[in-house]
Amino acid sequence: MKKEKTVLVCITPQESSKQLVKSGRAIAEKHGAKLEVVSVLPLCQGDGVYKIEPDTIEKLYQTARSEKGEMAVYFSDDPILTVSAHIAKRKPLTLVAGFPGERSNDFVSAIHLLLPDVPVSMVDAQGVIYNILPYEAMQSVR
Repeated sequence: MKKEKTVLVCITPQESSKQLVKSGRAIAEKHGAKLEVVSVLPLCQGDGVYKIEPDTIEKLYQTARSEKGEMAVYFSDDPILTVSAHIAKRKPLTLVAGFPGERSNDFVSAIHLLLPDVPVSMVDAQGVIYNILPYEAMQSVR
């Protein structure tokens, strides 16, 4: 059975996620691929209690639906490993993510180290898409 091509967009419950999903949709359409959106929410917060509001999850689903994407929400305290496992299972054409903020956990760098063959497309606040080549492709350029 032939696996359907997908573009995977990683989002968080932030307003900027709408731009990421929109950019992911553009990439998916360019390649005739399906759009998938994934978000990893923490199992618990500082006091050990999970406090996510149901409205937050609904907003994530609405963001995905707005661009005709399918949404997966995971609950994990290790978003890097969770998304890496999802990527390894789904094998998307590219992973779409935003640029890291000041207090970043180096999410994109960690994913790229774990899965160097997966192309990464980073989207800035203006919607400009920057493609990161897989490690092997970079080696052949040198």
